[in-house]
Amino acid sequence: MSDKQRILIADDSEMNRAILTEMLGEKYEILEAENGQQAIEMIEQNSDIDLLLLDIMMPVKDGFDVLAAMNQYHWIDELPVIMISAESATSFVERAYDLGATDYISRPFDMAVVRRRVVNALMLYGKQKRLMQLVADQIYENEKSNSLMITILSHIVEFRNGESGLHVLHIRTFTEMILRKLITLTDKYPLTEPEISLISTASALHDIGKINIPESILNKPGKLTREEFEIMKTHTTIGDKILHDLPFQQDAPLVKVARQICRWHHERYDGRGYPDGLKGDDIPIGAQAVALADVYDALTSERCYKKAFDHDTALHMIMNGECGTFNPLLMECLVEISEDLRHKLQPGADGRDFMAEAQQISAKVLHGKDLPEQDNISRALAATTLKTDFFFHHTHAVQYDYSAATNVLTLSDWAVRHLHAPKTQQVTDETSQYFISTDDVHKLQGLLRATTPKAPDIKMKAQLPVDGEFRWHRIYARAIWSDDTSPVYLGSVGECHDVQGVSLPDKGDNVSLGSADGVQTMMHGMEQIFDVVRLVDVKNNTIWTFDEQGKLKATHHPCHAVWNKAMPCSNCSSYRAFTQQSQISKLEFNKGNTFHVLSKYIEVDGIPCVLELVSKLEENPLMTVDGRSMLADNMSTYSQALYRDPLTNAYNRRYYTEQSESFANAEGVAMIDVDNFKSVNDTYGHQNGDEVLRLIVRGISECIRATDILVRYGGDEFVLFFQNIPADIFASRLEEIRRRVESTAVPGCPNWHPTVSIGGVYGAHPLADAIHRADLKMYEAKQSKNRVAVSIFPPPPQRDFDIE
Repeated sequence: MSDKQRILIADDSEMNRAILTEMLGEKYEILEAENGQQAIEMIEQNSDIDLLLLDIMMPVKDGFDVLAAMNQYHWIDELPVIMISAESATSFVERAYDLGATDYISRPFDMAVVRRRVVNALMLYGKQKRLMQLVADQIYENEKSNSLMITILSHIVEFRNGESGLHVLHIRTFTEMILRKLITLTDKYPLTEPEISLISTASALHDIGKINIPESILNKPGKLTREEFEIMKTHTTIGDKILHDLPFQQDAPLVKVARQICRWHHERYDGRGYPDGLKGDDIPIGAQAVALADVYDALTSERCYKKAFDHDTALHMIMNGECGTFNPLLMECLVEISEDLRHKLQPGADGRDFMAEAQQISAKVLHGKDLPEQDNISRALAATTLKTDFFFHHTHAVQYDYSAATNVLTLSDWAVRHLHAPKTQQVTDETSQYFISTDDVHKLQGLLRATTPKAPDIKMKAQLPVDGEFRWHRIYARAIWSDDTSPVYLGSVGECHDVQGVSLPDKGDNVSLGSADGVQTMMHGMEQIFDVVRLVDVKNNTIWTFDEQGKLKATHHPCHAVWNKAMPCSNCSSYRAFTQQSQISKLEFNKGNTFHVLSKYIEVDGIPCVLELVSKLEENPLMTVDGRSMLADNMSTYSQALYRDPLTNAYNRRYYTEQSESFANAEGVAMIDVDNFKSVNDTYGHQNGDEVLRLIVRGISECIRATDILVRYGGDEFVLFFQNIPADIFASRLEEIRRRVESTAVPGCPNWHPTVSIGGVYGAHPLADAIHRADLKMYEAKQSKNRVAVSIFPPPPQRDFDIE
């Protein structure tokens, strides 16, 4: 293989590819793709590509489609992308950067610029890869240290038991081998790699309860009496209690799995085990696997009361039911890995050095000798604490640290002095007198709990009483999640920046913060200029007004009534301005008249609103002689061609890709797949297959509102977005769609009735995560077909107070 760095050039122009290849010279190995689809396939097949030079306008799939795929499969994290395009419009450049592009070069190409930016991108990502490897190495060392400590603890028990110490290693190895074989034989237990690793690690603690069993019973050379055996059996419940009473977070996956294994690794599949007599799959699969591994190792190892059996004899005894009844699938796994197990029993098998280290430390503990010096993990934690304390004491800003477990808020020293607040306090409704208002506390908690480990950062605006004066601040906060397979929300940290009178960054550049009095006065002045001046409550599709005291007051007047519409607008500019916290301008055509609408996001006394300013254009130069609007007609036709699927008239993937911000906060997301659609094309022909899709889309459209968005996601799959819909209505609406499709008759397919499998999630964010979850629910529904599977996400959290 060549030592040269590999660069993929994706451009539909052969000339452009040739020019770039010539500019880069022979220093790099060049790969070429003629369109976006080919580029995606080449990236998938070549994991050693170092850089992608990507054009935007290409056939089949364009450059933005390639970036979207790279984000979907997380290639963008490791492969730098330089956009190369003649499109220099700001919108194109911003979108490329938003999708993860590293750099943007406009045509015509300058050789020096191309070469320098290629070198810079490769150097930057080279350093990033080295840093990632350092982090990966550190994580590996931490995991190794954690595994070592668990093994040490387990060996203390094994030494008391008079055993060789290899029992713990054997159980971990055999358990992992059994589970890895299990997932190749059946889908009944959909274990992931991290889950198998977790069970294998936790298996080392299976006999920890023996630490409380008298040595006279543990090491008795002969058969135990009934009374002694009853005492021995208690090691299962003792181990469970030991882990329960330790100061660990009980929801942590390792603790939960270890407790299950401790308590139930002597249960049997027929219900004749102990301590609880569990039967079948009432026993967690991890405990079942450890039970089988434990019996096999007990048979093949020498004990104080028995000699070791050889591998074949042990296998025969287990399969013959002489050691209790086990899950038939696990027995099949045992047979499949039989030869590997035989090899693991040979002297010199892997892991002896690791075990020797654990045994030495265990022996020191048992004999009262000093432990080695404090390990690197403890030192690192101590150093991190010292660093955190330093910055917390010396910052000149409002910073906070919140623990969800204790519900305690800790403020930085500067915040304590200028907010005149206690250093630490329980978060209650009274917290607002020192920090932010009760409503803002609820809002902040809600935003943080709605984050994910992959997207933990949020920002919001609030007023803080700095030195007795309420001033507007931008709060930047990060949710802290536990780092395990089932992440738990642990709390958050944050910093508050004073933005009173300062333009806000990002989408907040156009955000105005004002008091009710000031906004009311401003609106009175604007009424002299605009035909309509109003504040819109976007969440409820109504209008805000002011009460007699000049405070903002909610009404029940629908905002769409001004356009003589019975339903909210499907392309509401105010909704977009609200969700993007920006200013949106558009033309509205209504009954032959043209209106200019300006929607601007503002906050009135901290309440988010949209200021809507409407002007009627008296003379419309775009009107034809018969009164029709050329612009309206042309825009409608253009939009239809650009964003609509020509077969079904549902929105297409381009609409989903380019307009996703407008429905990014949809409460409900559903994936819909037509059952057995291939059989329609095969039996009745593609023309009838097309008619099936048209009829299904028509049926779905009759069940949804004008504001809901139906996108043909690909082939016979559709995605449906619901804005402002209660959870129970969302679920019933999906069931209504399923029934409506089932009742559809297809004239060209007399012996076939369409059905759909629907997966829906409610309350999941961000959008990509919601679609992924909906897709998983859809595949769950497809197992039986013609079914709706819905998940309300996230489940109601254990809150310290209500979140409005």
